[in-house]
Amino acid sequence: MWFLVSVVKGSKYFESDSQTNNQIIVSDTTDMIIAGYSAGADTYRFEMRKGNECFVLQDLPKGLAKTAVIHKFQELATQLGARSLASPAY
Repeated sequence: MWFLVSVVKGSKYFESDSQTNNQIIVSDTTDMIIAGYSAGADTYRFEMRKGNECFVLQDLPKGLAKTAVIHKFQELATQLGARSLASPAY
């Protein structure tokens, strides 16, 4: 099962300039997380991680507004059937 959660300051997944409002998608059965990361100047991507392994799920178009990135991340969570435990990010 997947969960959409918010991370707190001090977590290794917390970023002060997070484009997803510090939300991540966590699996309770596979030890995987999905998070958004900056991929250079004005680009962003969603990555799946398990331990030291990292896989790019989606590269987002350059220059997307933060609200668009949040919306795409929440769409991904919905596609995975994630239960939302995070506060709405709008």
